[in-house]
Amino acid sequence: MTMKRNLVLAYAATLTACGGGGGSTGDVNGLQGPEQVTIVESSGSGSQRLGGARRVAGSDYETDQTRFWVHDESMKSLETINMILCSLGQTHYYDQVNAGPYRALVACEERGSGGGESRGDQGTEYEEWTVDCTRANNSAAQVVKFWVNNEDSMAGGPALIYGKLTLEQEPSDAVPLGVFTLVFKSLPAAAAHSATNTVFEGYMRSIARNDGQSEVEFYMGHGDPDGTVGNGDYAMRERVHVIGDPDAETGRAYSEWKMVMDHGFGQQVEQGEYTMQFNAQYLARKDMGGNTVEVFDRADFESHVFRYGVYDAETEERVDRLSGFPVEDADGHHGWVGFHGLWFPGNVEIEDGQTLYRRGYGPNATTTEYTAVIVPGRLEKRTRTSLTLQDVLDEEFDTFSHSAGTEIRIKFDGTDWMKTAERTNGEWTSVTPANANSAFTDNTPVHLWGQRGSMETFWDTTPSTSQAIISWQHEPMTASSPELANGDLTLHGYFHQMRANITSNQANYQNSESPYFPDATAVNSGNKTYVFDRETMMLTLDGDPVRLADGVEITGGPGMFGLNCGPLYATALTDFNEMPNATVTYEWSTGSNPWNQLRTVKNANNEIINFDPPLHFTYVHDEDGSPFDGRSFVLQWDGQHLGGIPHEESQEDNRWYPLINIPTGTVAVDGEDSYKIKQLEGEQLMVAVADPNAVIAAQGFDLDTTISEPTNEFYEDPRIGAKPDLSDAAPLYVAGVAQVQ
Repeated sequence: MTMKRNLVLAYAATLTACGGGGGSTGDVNGLQGPEQVTIVESSGSGSQRLGGARRVAGSDYETDQTRFWVHDESMKSLETINMILCSLGQTHYYDQVNAGPYRALVACEERGSGGGESRGDQGTEYEEWTVDCTRANNSAAQVVKFWVNNEDSMAGGPALIYGKLTLEQEPSDAVPLGVFTLVFKSLPAAAAHSATNTVFEGYMRSIARNDGQSEVEFYMGHGDPDGTVGNGDYAMRERVHVIGDPDAETGRAYSEWKMVMDHGFGQQVEQGEYTMQFNAQYLARKDMGGNTVEVFDRADFESHVFRYGVYDAETEERVDRLSGFPVEDADGHHGWVGFHGLWFPGNVEIEDGQTLYRRGYGPNATTTEYTAVIVPGRLEKRTRTSLTLQDVLDEEFDTFSHSAGTEIRIKFDGTDWMKTAERTNGEWTSVTPANANSAFTDNTPVHLWGQRGSMETFWDTTPSTSQAIISWQHEPMTASSPELANGDLTLHGYFHQMRANITSNQANYQNSESPYFPDATAVNSGNKTYVFDRETMMLTLDGDPVRLADGVEITGGPGMFGLNCGPLYATALTDFNEMPNATVTYEWSTGSNPWNQLRTVKNANNEIINFDPPLHFTYVHDEDGSPFDGRSFVLQWDGQHLGGIPHEESQEDNRWYPLINIPTGTVAVDGEDSYKIKQLEGEQLMVAVADPNAVIAAQGFDLDTTISEPTNEFYEDPRIGAKPDLSDAAPLYVAGVAQVQ
């Protein structure tokens, strides 16, 4: 694993970049530039303990780096440049010096977004990068040219980002920020590379000094945000200037971000402008818009961990999973197929039966053909892990109440289920908490969606803390699944039973119609028998497909995220009391969303490709004072992402944050297998002091003295030419991992 460099700009503990240098190609060494720009250096990790367990020398667990950054609203302007730098690092340009242009798929996971807002797990999404890194010799500057396909740009459509990173020196003790210049621009995808009608343009540069201080500037803009913006147009400006003394840990900074839009409703403005001064102990910040002053203690942070590594508890080797591989269509559009399905950029339509290609590498590389499989429904096998209502005490869950005909939000308060909100016309409205024990009848399986993701319980009108609440391991069913080795699979439904050929009225809950049959009143009264067809991979009822009828669209209501049936059983029940003890059930979903569909590939032998399912293991949280102390969680590891951690959306910045941090060194168990967890990436928020004016006076801060505001004076067109035609080349890296076939 290549070490990542942190470019620490100003009031950090040290103004140096961490990590080693780049690779080499032939006799020319590669230079590695920054992958992150931050104003305040992290105080460490968010771990409660580092773990006293034995460490294996040189193991993945020991050598994988932990990296934390500090988030501050005044540094919002750096988010775009950080996404570019971090993404560029995934391309391993420093290992491909003078090797010619190549392709890479960069994982698009917005740092700090959490992920609790998504109702469907589609796996990782990717951006396509084309990169060309050159260096004449070991004394020359290194030039990294890159072209990025941006499917959803600020221009409202596809765009192409052109960038050029010129590295003269890597960061070092003598030159803490290194010597570099980055220029970039974004153009509509159809525009010529020399066009000037940019979506945005900008630069970042280190500035040489001879007084022992370090200096850096960043500017990005479009139009004039200080002027009048026309109807349907926008203007924006983001800029940062920092000057600091790395030895004394003192300095000043200026930051601004401003976006002006007009979508026919008048000028809409979002902005922030700040001036800052700092020393080794405090950071003082003045909001120049409201003249409010805050002071933050640089030793007091609130931490949030966003990425973990999972390792074998004995060998400490990284636990890898066969998550998937890159594919492309005949037009050269690149995608990915894996356990979560088939992914392509949003503007690329893939049809059932379409030929896709996986290209190999090297002089004798071959291309393997696959066939896309797109089914308008998805059957999943669900294997249960049970927690108790005590584990989810006071956690809110969304569910659909058939009796009320709407979605409601409920929580278990230790004695009763209480309704706290309901959704009307797509919007959640809080209500005075009211007893919701009668929302469902006894033994009804109820789907719940909350901070932990999807869960289920069998309703009890007199709930207790010991009642089971279930987390399910989901595995897509295909023609290659063992259950279909002898033909079609018969399944039995009793609750939330979906109709076949669902009409528009039924799909949209109009005219008192529903896509579901009434629940069964007994195991042999009102129940339905379904068949999963091995050939079509469709669930059928009396020979008809369980799906939306041709031409039907869901335009509103609870079906917008798809329609899901209740639990289906491979063996008919003899009594409803058997349901809470079933360890394996099946669930069918259908709809227009990718996560409602089976999307995968089959090989030349007409066999569906099978990928490794995520590992599932149980974790008990241990944190005094936390509302989650002593509660159990079911975690899922897919080789890159650790799921099952509760998240919550902040009402202040609309970002999703994890509600717990799993300490480094924690050991989680799945049966006889044990796994060690390590924090790899996280974010820290500085805590404001109670009396900022007192600290400002004591430290001698002067927030009225400012430094210059960066302008577009130093922007230069990257002029890197058109994107190289690499339609016959497979991605060399995917999410930073070299691809070998």
